[in-house]
Amino acid sequence: MAKDKKLPDELASLIGVSPAWINKYTVVTVLFIVWLSFFDKHNIFAYQKMKGTITRMEMEKVKLNEDITQALRDKEDLKNNNEKFAREKHLMHLSGEEIILIEQK
Repeated sequence: MAKDKKLPDELASLIGVSPAWINKYTVVTVLFIVWLSFFDKHNIFAYQKMKGTITRMEMEKVKLNEDITQALRDKEDLKNNNEKFAREKHLMHLSGEEIILIEQK
């Protein structure tokens, strides 16, 4: 019996906790937490990867919504003024005209 009591006392001193905390319930609880954290299908690493994917997709969603808004503005511009749209967006010009592009940084 003394040998059985010695092992939990050594383990408790190694970990730095009271020997009263070393029992079957705490051991099972710690093993359960370790299992869920590292070996389960939904572990910490899968969670972090999923969180990164969600963040990237939300940023892509914002970008696509901006593109949709711009496309709707272009559509309205095309409906209202075909010539202006063709000249500005597709650089079309009449014969005898020159196009000068000024790029702003």
